Amino acid sequence: MTKVDIPQWPVRAVVNLSAYRENLAQMRRFAPHCQQMAIVKANAYGHGIERMALAALDAGAEWLGVAKASEAFQLRKYLDKQGVARDHLVDTPTSAMMRSRLYQIAAMGLPTAARPRILTWLYAPQTDLQQVVKAEIDISVSTLDQLDQVSRACDAAGLRCRVHLKVDTGLCRAGATNQDFPVLCKLARARERAGLIEVSAIWSHLARADEDTAAAESFTKSQLSTFEWAWEVAQEAGLRPKLRHIAATAGIIWYPESHYDLVRVGISGYGLSPNPEIASSWQLGVRPVMRLETNVVQVKRVEKGAAVSYGGEWVAPGPRWLGLLPIGYADGLHRLAKNRGETWIKGQLAPIVGRIPMDQIVVDLGPAVDDSGDPVPCPVEPGELAIIFGDAKDRLFGGIPGVPSLPTADDWAEWTDTINYEVITGISPNVPRVYVEDQPDC
Repeated sequence: MTKVDIPQWPVRAVVNLSAYRENLAQMRRFAPHCQQMAIVKANAYGHGIERMALAALDAGAEWLGVAKASEAFQLRKYLDKQGVARDHLVDTPTSAMMRSRLYQIAAMGLPTAARPRILTWLYAPQTDLQQVVKAEIDISVSTLDQLDQVSRACDAAGLRCRVHLKVDTGLCRAGATNQDFPVLCKLARARERAGLIEVSAIWSHLARADEDTAAAESFTKSQLSTFEWAWEVAQEAGLRPKLRHIAATAGIIWYPESHYDLVRVGISGYGLSPNPEIASSWQLGVRPVMRLETNVVQVKRVEKGAAVSYGGEWVAPGPRWLGLLPIGYADGLHRLAKNRGETWIKGQLAPIVGRIPMDQIVVDLGPAVDDSGDPVPCPVEPGELAIIFGDAKDRLFGGIPGVPSLPTADDWAEWTDTINYEVITGISPNVPRVYVEDQPDC
């Protein structure tokens, strides 16, 4: 990853588009015969949905997955402005007649990276799905009410929407229950015959594919069995969807039998492992895409006994050099990292000392005197680059013998008792995203 020098932004998230494309290519190797959906929900896991979506298409992804319909709609408008072709919907029977067009009975084909599709799966009963249908976005349906909602929107828009019927195989979030799914399929088939929708996929979500236990494996296999049952139910109802998808990152990596026709690449696309205790990102062949960095704004010497930050929870054990960094919990650093987290400054790890305030932290830069009591100059000057987390194997900032590696999102997850997903998605939207590409070796 290349270095950046943008002093007008005291905090920035540097996003490596080259790494993202390489990660998607690596995940394609796990499931080479499937279509690939790049999950760019939640502002692309905090990386910036617009640029990451374009990078995903550059990497060959045929699908973009966005949870909330409102975010999917905004992404469609952006892609239109960028000249990305749509995989168009066809008319309903009524709109075909009104437009003097031939009504198309045949099912639609599959998307390509040149004409990708967007899937959305979260919307409220009051959501204006007519606009979503007009944006030619695939919509997930889990309930009879949602099927009615989508059908009404299709009738109003005059377009036959592509629907993904979701079955709850055990996660107990969205998806039809085993009791409701047969009815949902029958009614969906009726709406197909009426020309309002096309069921293009059956899908679900694995709950424990990222766990390395016998119980989790048994549960995952039971989910796959339920999914196979749901596919048969859909066939018996007369549905002929072209796609089945249940595998996200963990399923792609550890359950090849879950690949089916389409896989959804989420956390691994951003260079992180769904469970670092089983396999690190390095072991999976992906590398972190985001580097969060800032600059030292002040250094000072404090004497033994000096209490640092609110509440005085850290006290200097002797004369110390301290550095002030303009980043805090408003930027996305969790307060649980107090006296636990570390930063990387000038080739050394500098621990965070004291509580983490809203917009600044204090780090320990080392002793201000040697063992003989003689003064030790401060090892850091104001303006020095400070990295909060990044790629531990980034050779620009470490990853070589004798130089400490950068802290990672996994490290921050450990320090704050959470998961790497929350670390990267929690970076504030107010932190600028700076997009870079790998620089060729000289």
